[in-house]
Amino acid sequence: MLTLGMVANDPDSRLLVTGSRVAVVGGGPAGSLFTLYLLRYAEERGFRPDISIYQDRDFTVPGPLGCKGCAGILSMALLRNLAELGLTVPDEVVQGHIERYAVHSPYTTISISNPEQGASIVSVYRGGGPRDSNLGGRVDFDGWLLDEAIRRGASLQRQRVTTIDLAAAKPRIEVESRTLEYDLVVLAGGVNERRLTVTGGHGVTGYRRSRTSTMAQAELFAGEDEVRERLGNTAHAFLIPHSDIIFGTLVPKGPFINVSVLSSGQRPVAVAELLANDIVGDFLPKRYERACDCQPRALLTPAHGYYGDGFVAVGDAAVSRLYKDGIGSALVTAREAAMATVFHGVSRESFRRHYRPLCRKIARDNRWGQLLFTTNHYARNSRAFLLAQQRLIGDEQVQTSGPQPFTRVVWGMFTGTYSYSQMVRMAVGPTVLARLGWAVLRETVAGWFRRGAAAPRRVYVAGRKVLILGSGFGGAYVLRSLVPALNRNENVETTMVSDENFFLFSPLLHEVAMGAVETRHAAYAIRRLQWRDRFNFVQAKVDKIDLANRVVETSQGSLSYDYLVVGLGSVADTFQLNCPEGADHVFTLKTLHDSMRIRNHIIGVFERASVETDSAKRRQLLSFVIAGGGYIGIQVVTELREFLFKNLTRFYRTVPRDEIRVTMVEAEADITGRLHPKLRQYIKRFLQRSGIEVRVNSRVTRVEAGYLEINGEEEMPAGTVIWVVGVVANPVVAAMASETDDIGRVIVDGQMAVPGYPGVYAVGDCAHFVNPKTGEAIPARAHTTVRQAKVAAGNILADIRGRERKQYHYSNPVDIVSLGASRAVFRYGRFRLYGFAARLIWLVSYSLLVTGAYNRLRVAGDWFLSLVFGRDTTFLKHIR
Repeated sequence: MLTLGMVANDPDSRLLVTGSRVAVVGGGPAGSLFTLYLLRYAEERGFRPDISIYQDRDFTVPGPLGCKGCAGILSMALLRNLAELGLTVPDEVVQGHIERYAVHSPYTTISISNPEQGASIVSVYRGGGPRDSNLGGRVDFDGWLLDEAIRRGASLQRQRVTTIDLAAAKPRIEVESRTLEYDLVVLAGGVNERRLTVTGGHGVTGYRRSRTSTMAQAELFAGEDEVRERLGNTAHAFLIPHSDIIFGTLVPKGPFINVSVLSSGQRPVAVAELLANDIVGDFLPKRYERACDCQPRALLTPAHGYYGDGFVAVGDAAVSRLYKDGIGSALVTAREAAMATVFHGVSRESFRRHYRPLCRKIARDNRWGQLLFTTNHYARNSRAFLLAQQRLIGDEQVQTSGPQPFTRVVWGMFTGTYSYSQMVRMAVGPTVLARLGWAVLRETVAGWFRRGAAAPRRVYVAGRKVLILGSGFGGAYVLRSLVPALNRNENVETTMVSDENFFLFSPLLHEVAMGAVETRHAAYAIRRLQWRDRFNFVQAKVDKIDLANRVVETSQGSLSYDYLVVGLGSVADTFQLNCPEGADHVFTLKTLHDSMRIRNHIIGVFERASVETDSAKRRQLLSFVIAGGGYIGIQVVTELREFLFKNLTRFYRTVPRDEIRVTMVEAEADITGRLHPKLRQYIKRFLQRSGIEVRVNSRVTRVEAGYLEINGEEEMPAGTVIWVVGVVANPVVAAMASETDDIGRVIVDGQMAVPGYPGVYAVGDCAHFVNPKTGEAIPARAHTTVRQAKVAAGNILADIRGRERKQYHYSNPVDIVSLGASRAVFRYGRFRLYGFAARLIWLVSYSLLVTGAYNRLRVAGDWFLSLVFGRDTTFLKHIR
């Protein structure tokens, strides 16, 4: 006695029951998945059909005999649907996890991370792998799926079906000159299977296969290490303007690279034609072998007459997603057909009512897909459109919490994750179109300014690393120029390493030391920068720079790099300083800690002088010497004079003003030798009127507690010595393998690059750059370092984007030196200013170099408050 599956509502339902015979013609994913779903639903209804799968191809065989001619990308939706059948693709079948797509054109690269968090797509072999691959183990996805269907109750017939006859009361198939009758025949052979004949019959107007286009595919053998190095976990797609190529792809598959080329013309574009393109060549291994070639077909339209009484076609035999996710289409059509079979019967009416709607939905969706691919066909010729798309997607790579319409549309175009209608809805919203239109307009206008110049191609770099050493002017301005200019799509990892987690505005150190600017207001936390989410910061001491191995050793471990910017600055030149007993009274001014020590020391001197009764000891205590008559020395001595006479003497009434002595000692014949003579004369007269003693041709040869020695013969009292004689390069820089000068600075070329070490740049106090006009090394100053940093950052961008690098051109049209709170000297070309007007220019120009409006306001507030209410005279104890 037969057991009914259920009582259907259709009058001619032709229900399957236990023992009903089902023939599945084709053992690919569509046939296997139909079998699995049919067995599952039948078990729910309490019956078990007899299922025979006819598949003559052996999927375990490498090469064309076992292959289905497919790139083998499994979408996230497919993997989720397999889970409902209790199936998980085995690790040995999975050849790679695709976490990123990179879409390349001659104009740009659009790099896209998976927008679906926590999900992935994988690459597989549909058969046993490429010809002569000898991969070992089980790698065939189709064979694994077929085995699952056999394991759960179906039988496998290694025979080829040549004809399906639907003219009789029950459908029949012809196998090896035998005719077999079944209750249901399921056509599951894909468009790349050998053709068979479908004849008849009752309820069928005639089955006709889908219209197809021809693709070209190849498998390139390069070895796992080479594939991993060249492609990583990224699938690469290529848009070739003004060609018949809709797109070409390179997909990593273990030791192989799958190459797929889809053509819009009547003939398939050969794989060799794609590989010969310069854009594609950038990603190919230096050596590879073409292991397999084929020309599979891709479905364009649904089949005609794909269902009838006791007959249904699934997968490519009925309808499939346009160009993408053919296995996903096989799954959903197989599931729907199996559900209609079990719950509604196998009549033509049952399939018309319960299966055809899904197939028509896929066909309608394909029309939206055709629109998208047609749009893409024309858009790929537009440089402005692709650059705009790149920037919009790049913005979305960081704003991952938003809808990410541009990212999802392009990701879906190449992975099949979303339906085409979903992607159209994502793309046509008013806000999305407005953003796209504005971005295209910007790129179009920018293109007008580039007209006449060679259009550079933005080269894709996978995980390229930029390492910036130092957070001073050099490092901070490389970071400031590089990071905002980098498109988030360019996959460049930028890291700054510094032993301080702040950018120190060193031109203000003399004002910090003399109480005009609050200590913390000269230091700006690196992590507070506006684009802090786009770079990494490592607080560590740099121990060694290994140029040969492109590694930097730090106190936090080793860091590798592709591009290196050396901006570690300089240290005070104390080599000539001989102070065996006077070290506590000698101060340098290179760090924030130095300025704090100087201020505390000076205030401490006045505290002691206020209670000292011995006039001689007090005079010695109140003797201040600035060693060095350059720019910094002038600014320090004038700030010191104001701090002493205009501020401290107001609060220390017992300290006689006439016992305070301020002296500046300069080893050269004149102070500020590089300044314009008229500016220098003004400074000398100002120092003289201010009561500051200037000693030229006077070299400090020894410092003892309470006095110093000049020229090896003269002694003068000195309770405090501030040493600003000169600087030498950071010892780590001086120890680099590259050529250095006599003070340890790295010799650089006209592009601020270190000769012989590609991708390595040095800026500021670390760089020895020769002025071609004089043949001498240029002095390191803040504004010079800023310009060098911008050139270095621009040249790193040029390397990344395939542009020409630019030269650094030194010019020094400006001289500006502060002379305390209310005066300065200023020169721009032949124009000169003195006094308060020059001081205003000094304030404005240096405040513009301060990073961020918040920091500028803090510094400007300090200047104003110190001018109105006086400088800070607080003694802050600290331990170092």
